[in-house]
Amino acid sequence: MKRGGLKARFTLAVTVAYLLFGALTYLAFNFVTGEVVKALGIRFAAKQALLEKSKLLATIQGDLALSLKMSDSPLLKRWLQDEKNPSWKELALEELENYRRHFLGRSLFLAFDHSRHYYFLDGSGDAAEANPRYLLNPENINDAWYFRTMQDVNDFELNIDYDNHLNLTKLWFNVIIKDDAGRKLGLGGGAIDISAFVDDIVNSGEPGVETIFLARDGVIVGHHDQHYVLHNSKVRGAERMTTIYDLIDGDRTELAAALKGLLAGGPEVRTLYLSMEGRTYLAALSELKEIKWFNLVLVDVNQFVSPRDFLPVLVILILSTLAVILVIGLLLNRLVLSPLAALAETSQELAQGNFAVTMPPASGNEIGSLTRSFGEMTRMVRDYTENLEQKVSARTAALNDSHRELAEANRQVMASIRYAQLIQASLLPDGAALQRGLGEVFVLYRPRDIVGGDLYYFREEAEGCLLAVIDCTGHGVPGAFMTMTAKAVLDNLLEVTDQSDPAAILQQFNRRIRQALHAAQGDVTIDNGLEMGLCRIFPGRRQLIFAGARINLLAVTAGELVCYCGDRQAIGYRRSDDDFAYTSHHLELAPGTALYLASDGILDQAGGPKGWGFGNRRYRALLTRIAPLPAAEQRAAIEAELAAYQGDYPQRDDITVVGFKLQ
Repeated sequence: MKRGGLKARFTLAVTVAYLLFGALTYLAFNFVTGEVVKALGIRFAAKQALLEKSKLLATIQGDLALSLKMSDSPLLKRWLQDEKNPSWKELALEELENYRRHFLGRSLFLAFDHSRHYYFLDGSGDAAEANPRYLLNPENINDAWYFRTMQDVNDFELNIDYDNHLNLTKLWFNVIIKDDAGRKLGLGGGAIDISAFVDDIVNSGEPGVETIFLARDGVIVGHHDQHYVLHNSKVRGAERMTTIYDLIDGDRTELAAALKGLLAGGPEVRTLYLSMEGRTYLAALSELKEIKWFNLVLVDVNQFVSPRDFLPVLVILILSTLAVILVIGLLLNRLVLSPLAALAETSQELAQGNFAVTMPPASGNEIGSLTRSFGEMTRMVRDYTENLEQKVSARTAALNDSHRELAEANRQVMASIRYAQLIQASLLPDGAALQRGLGEVFVLYRPRDIVGGDLYYFREEAEGCLLAVIDCTGHGVPGAFMTMTAKAVLDNLLEVTDQSDPAAILQQFNRRIRQALHAAQGDVTIDNGLEMGLCRIFPGRRQLIFAGARINLLAVTAGELVCYCGDRQAIGYRRSDDDFAYTSHHLELAPGTALYLASDGILDQAGGPKGWGFGNRRYRALLTRIAPLPAAEQRAAIEAELAAYQGDYPQRDDITVVGFKLQ
C-alpha cells in the first residue's frame, strides 16, 4: 500500500471513524445503561418497599388483630376489674392460654393497672397456675415503658423493648384495655421474639437489598444488624436511641422531607438516594399506617443490576459494526480504490511523457466512464503534442503582436496622462507668487496618481490675496478634469463679481459648479462636486477672513491650536443647496501665527499597526509641535511623520497641505 495514497488514507479514515464511533457508542452505552439501571432500580426499590410492607403487615396484623380481640374480651375486662375473684381468674387464664397458642410468638402479657401486676404466658408452665411475674413500679426506670404507654397511647402501640425482669427482647403489641366507660384497665397483647422477627421480616434474602423499619421519629425498630434494635430496646431514661439519621453520611434533610411527605399524604412510595457507611443506595420509603412505622428499603444498584451485565450487547454491537465496516471497505476497495489506483499509475506515466501507455480495462460504472474519458483525453494530448511546436509558434507570434499593440496603446495613454500632468501643473500658482502674498509658506502637494483631484489656488489682489484648497470628486484623470473645471469657474467668478466676502464667493461658486456639472438635472447618474476652504488675506493689516465647505482652517498661536470649522455643506453636488449661506470667520492674526489648509487625504491615509486613518488628533498634534519651525522644515516634518505612519500601506487619496505665516 503506497504511503499517502488513497488506500492508505481511506484505511486510516475508516480506522479513525471506527474508533470514534466506538468511543461514542461506549459513552452512549454507559449513559443509556446507567439510565436504564436507574429506572429499573427505582421500580425495583418501590416494589420491594411495598412487598416488605405487605410482608410485615401480613405477619404483624394477625397478631395485632388477635391482640385487639383479646383486649376486647369481656372476661378479661371483668378479671381486670376484680383481680381477686378466683372464678374470673381461672376462666381468664384459660382464655389467655387459648389466645397464646394462636399468637405467632406463642407468648402474651397482661398488666393490671389497679394492682400493677404483670402476667407473662409463654407456655413454659401450667397457665391455670400462672401468677404475676413481677410488680410494675413507677419508680423503676425499667418499667417506665408501661406508665408512658398508659399515659400517651389511646389504642395500641408496637414496641421493641428489653424486659429486664424477664431478660427478654421482643416486639410487644401493647394494646390498651378499657371498660365500657372508656376507663383504662390495663395493657395486654402478644409478643414476637426479636430474632425471629429480624430473620423472617428484615432479612429479605435479596442480594443488594436491605430493609430497615423505623418509628415515626426515625428510631430504628428493625435492622439486619440486631445490635441497633437491641440497643434501642434497652435504652432507659436520658440515654439516646439510635436513629436512621445516625447512619446517614452527609445531608439528612432529604430523608426527613421524605418521611414528612409520607405523613402528609401523596405517593405511597417515595424514592431517593442515600449515602450510608460510605456506600450509595437507592432508597424507597413507605408508611405502615396500621402500626405507625415506616419501612425503608435500601437497594445497592450495582449488586442489583450492573452496566457490566449489558457488556455482551455492547460487544455484539461493536463487532457487528466492525463487520459492516470491513465489508464496505472491501467492496469500496474492489469497486473504487483499486481501479482508481490503476488509473493513477497510468496518469503518472502520461505525466512523464509516455503516451504509449495502455489504459486499464474500463468497467461499466462511473469509474469505467472516467477511464474511457481519460483515454480519449490521452489521444487528444498525443495529437496536440505532435503539433505543439507549430501551434506554439503561431500562438507566440499572435501574443507578440498583441503585446506590441498593448505597449503602444499604453505608451500613448501614459503620454496623454503626462501631458495632462503638465497642464494641471500649469494651473497651480508658482512659489514666488505665494511667498509675495503669504510670506513664509510651504505646500505639500502629492496626487495619488500622476494627476489628481486636489488643487490649491492663489490670486493676488490690490489689498491682499485669495488662497484656496480644493478637493474634487475622484482621483487620476477624472479628478484632474474636475480641478480644471473648478479653476476655470472660480477664475471667471472672481473676474465678474465684486464680492469680497469668502462666504458669498462660496455661495456663488456652488451655484456655478452645479450649473457647469448639470447637477440639478434629474438625468445625471453620477454625482460630482468638491470641498473647498477659502481665505481672503490682508497681510498689511494682519487680518484674514475664512469660509469653508467641509474644509477647516487651523491656526496655531503660541503653542495653542484653534480650529475654524468650515460648513458641512459641500459644493456642486446634487444635494447641495443653491441658497445655502456659508459662514465667514474673521481673524486678527498675532505675530508668529501659523495657518494651515488641507484636503482630507492626509487625514484618511491608512497606516499604523491596525491600518487606521492618520486622523484629526494626530494631525493637529503634529501641527502644534512643528508650528514654530521654518516652512521648509515644517513640510519635511509632515512628510517624515506621514511616511513613518503609512509604512507599506498604499496612498489612499490625493494629499494637499498649505501652511503659511504672514510676515
